[in-house]
Amino acid sequence: MAFSHTSYTDARFPTINDIGRDQINVVFNTQDILDKLEPVGMDASTRTGCLPSTRADILKFIVEWVDDRTSQQTVLWLHGLAGSGKSTLSTTIASIYGNSGRLGAFLFFDRDITERSDPTMVIRTLAYQLASSDARIGAAIRAVVERNPNIMMLPLHLQFRKLISDPLSTIEVPPQLAIIVIDALDECGTAATRESLLELLSDVSNLSLHFRTVITSRATIDIFNALESQHHIFIYELDITSAANSDDILTYFRHCMTRLRTQKRHLQLGIEWPGEVVFRQLVDRASGLFVWASTAWEFINGHNPRRRLDVILREDIASDAEAALDALYKTALESIGFWDDEDFISDFRAILGVILVARVPLSSASIDAFLRLPKDRPSMYTISLLGCVLQQNLCVRILHPSFADFLMTPQRCKWDTWFFDRATYHRRLAFHCLDCMDAVLKQNMCGMTLSTDRTNENLSEHVSYSCLFWIDHISVIEDNLVPVIDRLRGFLCQHLLHWFEAMSIMKRSRDTISLVSCLMNWVSHHAPHEAKVLELVGDAFRFARSFAQSIEEHPLLVYMAALPITPTSTALYRTFHDSVLYPSVLGGFQRAWSPLLQILAGHGDVVWSIAISPDGKRLTSGSRDTSIRVWDTTTGAEISKMRGHQHSVWSVAFSPDGSRVVSGGNDATIRVWDVTTGREVIPTLRGHKNAVNSVAFSPDGTKIISGSDDTTLRLWDVSSGVEITKLHGHEGWVQSVTFSSDGTRVISGSDDCTIRVWDWVTASAILELRGHDAWVTAVSCSPNNALLVSGSDDTTVRIWDMTTGATISVLRGHVNCVYSVAFSPDGTKIVSGSNDSTIRIWDVTSGVEIVSPLQEHADVVTSVTFSPDGTKIISGSLDCTIRIWNVPAGTEARAALRGPGSYIRSLVFSSDGSKLASGSTDMTLHVWDALSGAEVSEMRGHEGGVVSVEFSPDGHRVVSGSIDKSIRVWNTITGDEVIPPLRGHEDYVESVTFSPDGTMIASGSADSTVRVWDAASGAELLQLRDHDTGISSIVYSPDGRRIVSCSWDFTVRVWDVTTGAQVFPVMREHTIGRSIMVATSVFFSPDASRIISQSKYESLSWDAATGLRLRANEQSDHRLSGSMYTTHNGWIVDSATERTLGKHPNVLATTNYAVHESLLAVGTHSGRVFIMHFPSSMLTSPDTRTLVGNVRPRFPGLCRWPYDGNSDSVTSVLTSAQDNYLEIDDGADEYQSKEVESQAVLL
Repeated sequence: MAFSHTSYTDARFPTINDIGRDQINVVFNTQDILDKLEPVGMDASTRTGCLPSTRADILKFIVEWVDDRTSQQTVLWLHGLAGSGKSTLSTTIASIYGNSGRLGAFLFFDRDITERSDPTMVIRTLAYQLASSDARIGAAIRAVVERNPNIMMLPLHLQFRKLISDPLSTIEVPPQLAIIVIDALDECGTAATRESLLELLSDVSNLSLHFRTVITSRATIDIFNALESQHHIFIYELDITSAANSDDILTYFRHCMTRLRTQKRHLQLGIEWPGEVVFRQLVDRASGLFVWASTAWEFINGHNPRRRLDVILREDIASDAEAALDALYKTALESIGFWDDEDFISDFRAILGVILVARVPLSSASIDAFLRLPKDRPSMYTISLLGCVLQQNLCVRILHPSFADFLMTPQRCKWDTWFFDRATYHRRLAFHCLDCMDAVLKQNMCGMTLSTDRTNENLSEHVSYSCLFWIDHISVIEDNLVPVIDRLRGFLCQHLLHWFEAMSIMKRSRDTISLVSCLMNWVSHHAPHEAKVLELVGDAFRFARSFAQSIEEHPLLVYMAALPITPTSTALYRTFHDSVLYPSVLGGFQRAWSPLLQILAGHGDVVWSIAISPDGKRLTSGSRDTSIRVWDTTTGAEISKMRGHQHSVWSVAFSPDGSRVVSGGNDATIRVWDVTTGREVIPTLRGHKNAVNSVAFSPDGTKIISGSDDTTLRLWDVSSGVEITKLHGHEGWVQSVTFSSDGTRVISGSDDCTIRVWDWVTASAILELRGHDAWVTAVSCSPNNALLVSGSDDTTVRIWDMTTGATISVLRGHVNCVYSVAFSPDGTKIVSGSNDSTIRIWDVTSGVEIVSPLQEHADVVTSVTFSPDGTKIISGSLDCTIRIWNVPAGTEARAALRGPGSYIRSLVFSSDGSKLASGSTDMTLHVWDALSGAEVSEMRGHEGGVVSVEFSPDGHRVVSGSIDKSIRVWNTITGDEVIPPLRGHEDYVESVTFSPDGTMIASGSADSTVRVWDAASGAELLQLRDHDTGISSIVYSPDGRRIVSCSWDFTVRVWDVTTGAQVFPVMREHTIGRSIMVATSVFFSPDASRIISQSKYESLSWDAATGLRLRANEQSDHRLSGSMYTTHNGWIVDSATERTLGKHPNVLATTNYAVHESLLAVGTHSGRVFIMHFPSSMLTSPDTRTLVGNVRPRFPGLCRWPYDGNSDSVTSVLTSAQDNYLEIDDGADEYQSKEVESQAVLL
């Protein structure tokens, strides 16, 4: 074969046929959607093809094979030795069909380029090229990507079916077959990592109607075993000993020498040089290898072609192809001529060592930086001497893999100077990376601020390479580990957080999870006794898992968001946290890592049911939003969404092979879905007369059992959808069903308080288990069929003997209905989820709780299950989230979980900042010491959740309003009630506040009234009744003579406290376009001269004396002057300068906050309150005013009053003790804070 540059320049954009050309604009218009596939670039413009008239026989064969529709062999595997011309041939094939418009895709792998040697990229890149080649295919694939934007995260077989097989099945068969070319398959991953890919490529029969596929590779054992036995694959071995092959190499040499004579006329080589005899000698020495010919030509085409040709010809003819190649590489290296120069040898080994083991090709400048070469001895000098074996473009790389094989095999290179031990040079490059990072990494290495958006900050190439690949190089090291561990320890103790920052700068934060996981595995295996390193690396993994999503938003959040809430007992916190430089949590946020690993959010409503796939890689969920979703359990990404149910999806389950999901819904239907396509695979199963509460597959996957509100169970055939039998017997709704582990029995739990075990063949109940005092809501069978567990509305979990039906134990601990139960895979543990928002883990044998309850959910836990390996728990909840937990050790869980156990509804500092009060949905109030974070007192007495709290001006009392319709006044030190409860409201008390002099209390209620009370006696003094619906917030004027109230009737009213009369007519003049907008908040200015009203889109000012609206130029736009505030998305901002100080990490589900000087108090959904201190170096002059703000949780069913999405209503207003700030809720599930003189909204 001979070589020439192919005219085909870009493998991504050929068209297949005229239809594709006509619609090419459509293809390009949808390119942004296809880009979501994240394909690997495959630019063929630098690849060489065959010279004309060479390889004629095989090219003719391929053309005829492609056009032969009768052939059953639809895949051609061309295999041969390294250097036999496979890549040149594949490029020529791609060029031929690209020029004729019949090239579907051209993929070529390269083991030296990470992204082009990754098996996981193949299917998405293939799909991208196919979509770009034909508008019809593009439209079909585009539709798939639009439905499943995270499809590249699916396993390869699912990607193949969803992106390629299914779209092609919808396309009309073309008149001529097109071709897919896949080159150098042996350079795609390793035998282990490409196993799944080989399974797919060995069976591409569903492409045969549209494409023929050509694959080239070496005949490695794994590829040979995968392809050689397939009847649809034609195997073609390239015969390097054939006469045709020799003739092609001869043609190549003649072409090259002609070009040399033309380009270097001054050498006067002569028109016949080097002569036919020499040509034949070169062909003989090539031993049939085209790589030998091309390397020899590169060598000859140097400074002195005559001498270089003589050097090659002096070598004996090798006995085989590999020996011929080795002899040529030996000749090329010897010709450099500096092997007696120790400096040259040192440079040669150092430079080639980096090039050989680098994960991606590096520029010569980066090689210089790694090796710290002097300017008068740059790497490019040595590289230029090796031009026949190295490729020198922007980056330097080995020209052909066979040269790397030669250098790394001592039996082939036969000289220590030329031998490179792979592990040794990985070690050296690992140390070079560490040296590089030691020299460059530091805090805020790019001089950024949190206050400005991220720009395009970049790290230099060698620094970026070091950050990305240092762990890769370390993981190869197997011996002489002490120096490596010492360097690793030093790097981690000094630069671990700097590395996280650098990864964020490169926008690769999420990669830290897999990288640190790899490092953790290496350290655990090679240095198990290095406690400090193990602890720090373990902390780094949890740090990455918990905070990668936050850190990717801004590099500095490593220090200002993640580090402050890292557990205080961890090595990472102890090593890096400095309270003088960074925010710190008073008393510590937590001592140990929480069991909570990940939160999956995406459902727009309650998550009723979750299930995990048998391989543990995916989970599915059903929701009140009518959708079923599939998630990646590692990344947390949503993979796909399925819709079809008309109402809530009550139950979901995976088939045993993980390919299907069954769902049951409130619409009385059962649906079976293909996980890959998201489509129903059989007609909807209909028969139940009421809601289907529970569904499950049989262990063999052939049947489905369902339970319904119609009191029946039904058994269905999966393949046909036919109802097999109906099970009658329950006298109440059937809440839960499952198969026994051997599939011979069905178990059901019902509202009739019984559990039944059925023989599904005879449709008869063989056991009826009684013992629960209320509805049985959940049942599950142990893996060995010996036990079953049930959960009930009577708050208990019960374990039963599966054979006798006897109760073995009753597990008590939940305080409300138990909605879900499941056995661990080994049958030793049970997990339960409850209406009390907790998850509990029980020992099956003893019946005791193994660890403290997991209580991070903000609402009812509806569904729980174990992962297949038993190491994790997955839960779904009314809070619309799915959570993934580590199954924790007892001490870890008890140390990590503290707090009331319900989310915080209200949070406020006392006027002097010494105390903090919180009100919770668990009906308690807590007062905390704001300086130490210690609890001062707990107040119990309310019979419903505490919605609003406020300190008296002197800080000695706190007033609370509750869902139980009462108002209570408490002593902050003793926790005792000061006066009897204030009763009179007929619905929730949504807002309470003291008058500025502390003598009166005002309250606003969902009963639409505002009431004023005597703070000393508790007597009701006044009722204000003009609102049409509930009051959401109230506030006193600074002089205490007026009250402002806001209501769900979309009005703001100003009242005279003495007479109870409205001072002005209702003010509503907010508009946007032609729509009237409702004021979302109102407040007085500190001097009481103005009333300011705020809608979602604007602020208006009114004259407090006349009630007239002020003109725009009379409205003040005061900036906030308190110490700090928190935005709706968690950013913490210095209110005087608008400088960003930090951010609440995404793992914190915050409900509200309060500020006093340098302290920021935060409440969370899990009921925890923590107080964060900001060092003076981070703040401008802190003043003494208190800023209070809340963020209402976005959960369904919490809003008391109906809300029109086209309007905004006020639900909360509250001033600080100094009357400068308000707490406001705009009615759209968001609380806001405002300075009285400011129009700025603090979300």
